[in-house]
Amino acid sequence: MNPSSNDDNAARWHRSLLFAASGFTFVLITLGGLVCVTQSARGCPDWPGCFGQPIPPAQTAAVIEYFHRLVAALTSPLILVAAFIGWRKFWSVRWLSRPPVLAIPFLIAVIIFGMLAVTRGIPSSVSAVDLGSALIVLALILIATIVAFSRRANPDLPDRLAFTSPFSKLTLWAVGAVFVVTVSSVLVADAGSTSRCLGWPLYNEPTALVSLSDWYKVTRHLIAGIAGLLIVALVVQAWRTRRSQKGTMRAAAALGILFVVEIAAGLLIVSVTDAVALRELYAAIAAAIWASVVVLAVQVGISDAATAEERVVNMRATKSAV
Repeated sequence: MNPSSNDDNAARWHRSLLFAASGFTFVLITLGGLVCVTQSARGCPDWPGCFGQPIPPAQTAAVIEYFHRLVAALTSPLILVAAFIGWRKFWSVRWLSRPPVLAIPFLIAVIIFGMLAVTRGIPSSVSAVDLGSALIVLALILIATIVAFSRRANPDLPDRLAFTSPFSKLTLWAVGAVFVVTVSSVLVADAGSTSRCLGWPLYNEPTALVSLSDWYKVTRHLIAGIAGLLIVALVVQAWRTRRSQKGTMRAAAALGILFVVEIAAGLLIVSVTDAVALRELYAAIAAAIWASVVVLAVQVGISDAATAEERVVNMRATKSAV
């Protein structure tokens, strides 16, 4: 068989694994929001079984928690195999091979914290580390996925991401702000609050500024406001300056739509109903906003790196002509 054919098959399998790992990781984080919303974290009081059995009893909380574990059990091998193939076959391409490998320690942390949450319970500070680790895993797998599909479309892309333009730097600020808003939910929001379960702050939460926790809530509200403004600025600037870049425009459009849906869901929760389905939608959209802002940043980084490479090539060609 032609060696290049083997390489093409390996690249195809690797892309498929990365895509599946990204999807399952996103679903896993979203299910974590469902576990929180329905207060099902102790639905199965032991681990890895459920009430000492391999199959959970017919109880809603137990089924939700067990399904969350099942998706986690499917997600971990996908990430590990994708990391292994990238390490063996594509190590020379840094932004394709390194992110899944870097995701492994964060994945292990998520597994350990998940087990401790069930068997012993964990404080909110550890829950924040758990959630942050899960978001980092998703970001790293998404980076490799976007790079893999971008290199399939253009194998000559440089093996780097560039964040030198004002727009690209804006995307990094947005990534940082959205990360802080999402992770701080488990630290700041009141117990039982919807926004504690992987969501943006709800602006009907009391802010009497009596205790230190009240000041934390106000700070989180301010950071969320800044993150919202950054998202709006990204969408507007993408429309103004990046309309020729289809990947960037799709990511920016998705981010803008998701942010509007998150605002609408929050308003419905505050003013109409806080039904479980709506609260879970609120959590799922928060996870989707994180994924979208990461995808946008990677798309912009790839585009800026390609533009910079093209400029260098043109400069060299000009010097050679002279």
